[in-house]
Amino acid sequence: MNVATPTSLFNLLQADTKTAPSGGCGSCPLRKTCMPRNFTARQVMEFEQLVQGKRRVARGASLYRRGDKLGMLFVVRFGQFKLVGGDLSEGRVAGFHMSGDLVGLDAIATGRHSFRLTALEDSEVCEIPVAAMAGVTSGEPAMQSQFFRRISEVLNHEYDRSFMLATASMEEHFASFLLTLGEKYAHFGYSDKSFRLGMSRGDIGSYLGTTLASVSRLVARFNQQGAVSIKGRMVELRDRPFLQAMVARDAPTVEPAPWHPKTNAVDATRLCMTGT
Repeated sequence: MNVATPTSLFNLLQADTKTAPSGGCGSCPLRKTCMPRNFTARQVMEFEQLVQGKRRVARGASLYRRGDKLGMLFVVRFGQFKLVGGDLSEGRVAGFHMSGDLVGLDAIATGRHSFRLTALEDSEVCEIPVAAMAGVTSGEPAMQSQFFRRISEVLNHEYDRSFMLATASMEEHFASFLLTLGEKYAHFGYSDKSFRLGMSRGDIGSYLGTTLASVSRLVARFNQQGAVSIKGRMVELRDRPFLQAMVARDAPTVEPAPWHPKTNAVDATRLCMTGT
């Protein structure tokens, strides 16, 4: 079983620079996420001209901040980011992005970014000037379709999340979060059952709209139930069908293991300490 970790994804995405001197789009493992699969060699070369370059973003640094003027769209090559909203220094986590994700779309409507995008680990992105992207999509129907599809995926994800926040329990929301991460890792050929969390439990709590302590209690309940095994940031989804049933609101009538403060207080404290 291949467990997805930041290091393994980094090595995968660096392979093209070792086998191809140019390290171009045509040999990049993320190619199918950026351009149509039926692109000819000529079209691939034309698309490569759009990419202004690659930018490294150190852990804790921001790729862009709220109020910054839109100039580029970005594709995450490797690493993970958190999207943060609000005027406070910390703010509310609005989402997470990892390899293959197109980011910067929040600024298209107004011309300025509404969120801050901060690296959770050392990361790298490809930079695509918005003006150049607009030009090529207008002349390439396939590319235009691909671009709109990516925007549609982002919108659908946000609609689903808004619906879950309004109607689902915290357990259902947490199960959906874990399943989605597994699916993203599986997209690159890694296990959808065993992976490492790139974000802290505090960030997860902010994203889910709850507290760090509540996330730790959720982890303890899921561990006791046997559906998952979470130790520190390592995750193993042991019962995906059960988690999927929870998200589909068709879960078995087995209640999560009850929470007993007296017996689980020590474990909860340890989870809070190791999960940040």
